Amino acid sequence: MRIGEIASRAGVSRDTVRFYERMGLLNEAAQPHLSNNYKEYSPLALRRIELITHAKALGFTLKEIADVIGAWERQALAPSEKRLLIREKIREVENKAHSLAVLRVALSEALDKVESGCSDELPA
Repeated sequence: MRIGEIASRAGVSRDTVRFYERMGLLNEAAQPHLSNNYKEYSPLALRRIELITHAKALGFTLKEIADVIGAWERQALAPSEKRLLIREKIREVENKAHSLAVLRVALSEALDKVESGCSDELPA
């Protein structure tokens, strides 16, 4: 599939696909026809973009994703190391979830005050 199709199917822009390729997050796409600049992306590239998008949504940085992809491709990451990375990321997600819950409570309280006509100002 060409860049427009893979970008559309993955829900990202063409520039994002090109960026991931430059960053080494995607293997370089094949150029089967030397007479034009069209690249052909594989179904594996689509799965990789979906993985990157999902991992970013879960809080992984592109560097972390690149490190894991590189180690995975080199098979240099032992299962115990993979588990450790995933557990650490789970802890980070749980911490973020807690922080978001605290923020939600504070915002709800602020909304209640606004809706009831109360203010934070002290009487003069």
